[in-house]
Amino acid sequence: MHKVITLLSILLTISSLAFAQTVYTWTDNNGVIHFSDTPSGKNVKAIQMPDYHQPSPPPAFEAETKVDPKSDKKDNQPTALSPLEITITSPEHDQALRSNAGMITIRAELNRKLSVDETLQLQIDGANYHAPTTRPLWELRNIDRGTHTFVIQAYRDGKLIASSSPITVHLLRSSQQKAVSPVKAQ
Repeated sequence: MHKVITLLSILLTISSLAFAQTVYTWTDNNGVIHFSDTPSGKNVKAIQMPDYHQPSPPPAFEAETKVDPKSDKKDNQPTALSPLEITITSPEHDQALRSNAGMITIRAELNRKLSVDETLQLQIDGANYHAPTTRPLWELRNIDRGTHTFVIQAYRDGKLIASSSPITVHLLRSSQQKAVSPVKAQ
C-alpha cells in the first residue's frame, strides 16, 4: 500500500511540475514520503525546480528549386499507357450455371491498372448493366434463366479503348410453373 501511495505521489508531482516551480517534500510518522506544491506540517524541505520551457522546433524550409520551363512541358505530357487488355476469367465460355436466385459473378483480369479517367462497362446481351465502374468484378442478381452473352468494355473519356472477347453462359433456374396433372378432373 505504501508503494502505491508513493507512486501516486510521484506521478502527481511530475504532472504538477508543469505548473509549480517549488516542490515541498516531507516524511510523515509512518515513513511515507509526501510531495506537494504547498508547504504543510513540520520538517518540510523545499526543492526549487528549474524553469523549463520546451523550445519550439525551428521552422523547416525546403531549399529553393529553380523551375526549368523546358522540363514543365515534358511533365505535362501524359505518359504513354500500354494498350488495355481485358479477359473474363469467371465464368468460363459456354458454362452452365445453376442458380435459382439468378445470381452470376463476373470476374475479369486486366493487364494493367486503370488510369484515373478509365472505366469498365459490363454488357449483358448487348445492353449495359448498371453504371460504369473501376472494379473488374460484378455480382449480378435476378438474371433470367436462359443463354446470355457477356462483354466487358473499357472507356477513356467516353471513348471505347478495349473490349473483352464475348462469353456465353447458360443460366439454369427452377421454373415457378405448377405441374399439370395428365389426368383430367371430371
